[in-house]
Amino acid sequence: MHYFKPIINRIFIFLLLVFTPMIAYADDWSSWRGPNQNGTSAETGLVSTWSLEGENILWQEDFIGRSTPVVLNDRVYVVGRIGKDITEQERIACFDTKTGDMLWDHKFNVFHTTITFNRVGWTNPTGDPETGNVYVHGVQGLFFCFNKDGDILWSRSLTEEYGRISGYGGRVHTPIIAGNLVVISYLNVSWGAQAIPRHRYYAFDKHNGELVWVSTPGGRPLDTTYSTPVVATINGQKLIIGGNADGSIYAMKQTTGEMVWGFKLSKRGINTSVIVEGTKVYATHSEENIDTTKMGRVVCIDATGNGDVTNTHELWRKDAVGIGYSSPTLKDGRLYVVDNSANLHCFNADTGALFWQHSIGTVGRGSPVWADGMIFVTEVNGKFHILKPGEDRCESLNVQEITRDEDDHYVEIFGSPAIADGRIFFTTEERIYCIGRN
Repeated sequence: MHYFKPIINRIFIFLLLVFTPMIAYADDWSSWRGPNQNGTSAETGLVSTWSLEGENILWQEDFIGRSTPVVLNDRVYVVGRIGKDITEQERIACFDTKTGDMLWDHKFNVFHTTITFNRVGWTNPTGDPETGNVYVHGVQGLFFCFNKDGDILWSRSLTEEYGRISGYGGRVHTPIIAGNLVVISYLNVSWGAQAIPRHRYYAFDKHNGELVWVSTPGGRPLDTTYSTPVVATINGQKLIIGGNADGSIYAMKQTTGEMVWGFKLSKRGINTSVIVEGTKVYATHSEENIDTTKMGRVVCIDATGNGDVTNTHELWRKDAVGIGYSSPTLKDGRLYVVDNSANLHCFNADTGALFWQHSIGTVGRGSPVWADGMIFVTEVNGKFHILKPGEDRCESLNVQEITRDEDDHYVEIFGSPAIADGRIFFTTEERIYCIGRN
């Protein structure tokens, strides 16, 4: 028996050395709110400063982007636009995460829409960790499934097939992966049961694009929206939970689309995404509330109910906080939200008590990301912030204001950062940036 102990010890040490790097390797950023669907990452060793003069910029490439990139298998995918006048097109491009080399680029025409060109490229791509495929929803209603090399595996024309409606404002929805399904939602009007305009959810087989179910949980739409739902398991039941154009939050069964519960929140459509933590759902908006004249609310909902849970399953609320575009982030019992005036609020996730507030500019659209004890967040007027959240205050570690090449004016930033492999990726209306340690 003593003879085998050294051999067993050597085998154990070998396995430890081999598998430890795999355990420590952080997740890709395969969807716009990251691997946890809440804007957080397990990455460590991230930079706390960078500069446009070159400090900690690993690469940058020309790209007109409005959305959040996704990172999957050492590739970063991003939706944007290109061209001028009759050459204007939407595009998805794929870059090597290490070098910034463009690996492929697919352009598609803009049609069947009243969306202005400067708002083209609103949606975020979505990657599937299981297959490595990437899904893209264009403003014209084309819905693509690409493999990692840019080949189209299948596509649907949602406007022509299902009567998809796109609004002037460019509010087009981002798809999500839910098991073997890829789910996309939009306003539509069609035939039969879909003759009345509603905000509907369409679930397709992610492998072949075949329609699996359609769900219509809400009532009359009050606006075009772009709230991206999340996938969650509540009390053993797989749900898809998201904001609707009728101003409510709905939970639907993942396998069938059947509505489980609804929570009325706003007199306008919901644009922000929810966060799910355990059996709690956190939602925000910036319009008129259904029960007060105050504008905006942060609300915590008990997600274990059935039917209309508006008056029975609210755990706490914070009124007169206008968070209509930036989705929340949740970490260690703290809920971080950016209001429309670009103030970052930190709330107690259990009680709604405010810990602190920190200004990051004037216009809040991009959603904050928490990683390595820091918050990374963009501001529309060309600013990228790295912040250090504390117990009762927030410290600014680094602020970069990005201006246009041709004139002394800020570039607009609408997307959020994506974090993977020790690197931070984000887009502006001129470039895609990758920052990290050299």
